[in-house]
Amino acid sequence: MLAKVTRGNQVTLPKDIVKKAHIREGNDYVDVEYMKGVICLKPVDIEERLPAEAYERLLKKAFTLEPGDKVVSPEEAKVFLKKRVRRD
Repeated sequence: MLAKVTRGNQVTLPKDIVKKAHIREGNDYVDVEYMKGVICLKPVDIEERLPAEAYERLLKKAFTLEPGDKVVSPEEAKVFLKKRVRRD
């Protein structure tokens, strides 16, 4: 099948190929390789994970009050955020 390369080096994959390759929405990435005159695209799932230890450290830091932190009531927070919401 023929596919056009755009000025930005983008190619739209034909529906038949997408279906055969089991590429679905959510597969934001493909592994691209060039081998002996052939461009190969392989769909990959990328899952970003935070190690459990790092997550625990993050939670501990998030819920620890440190010098300089300001504590506000929910109402004060609401007023603060409303002032900063952009209205178009």
